[in-house]
Parts: sequence; structure tokens; C-alpha cells
Amino acid sequence: MLCPICNGLEQLAAKCPSCLKLTNDYGQIADFTAPYAPYQQDSDTSYSMETMISNLDGERSCKHVLYCPNCEKTYEATVMKWH
Repeated sequence: MLCPICNGLEQLAAKCPSCLKLTNDYGQIADFTAPYAPYQQDSDTSYSMETMISNLDGERSCKHVLYCPNCEKTYEATVMKWH
């Protein structure tokens, strides 16, 4: 499965929920939370059922960070991966 946004096959044209202007795609959330990221969780954090379900969903979807330059806020968008 692949993300059409990450692979340049489509553009993410999402509107800000506050002002309805187009947002900028800042890439995958994983880029901000993956190893060596500034917000990395402690290694001894235990996995909950919610985390395991989220990981399964992550195989079918790709979460992106969106930024609205008008409102100066960030949002999360879920993009379904292609088979």
C-alpha cells in the first residue's frame, strides 16, 4: 500500500476548518514523531489496545500535518493509502 500524497501521485487540497482557506501539507506526522524526532516517546512506554488499533489503521492510512498560514494553526489529515 502506498500514500498517493507522499508519492506525488496526488496533491492534498484540504481547507482549514476555521477559515476555509487552503492549507499547506507539511508531510507525514511520522516525520515529526519518528525516532530522532524532538517529541519521541520514552522507550519504556507500554502499548495499550488503542495504540495497537491505531497501528493497524496506520497500515491503511497515512496521517499528514496541515498548516493554515491564515490562522497560523496546524491540523491533522488522514489519507487512505492505495492498494
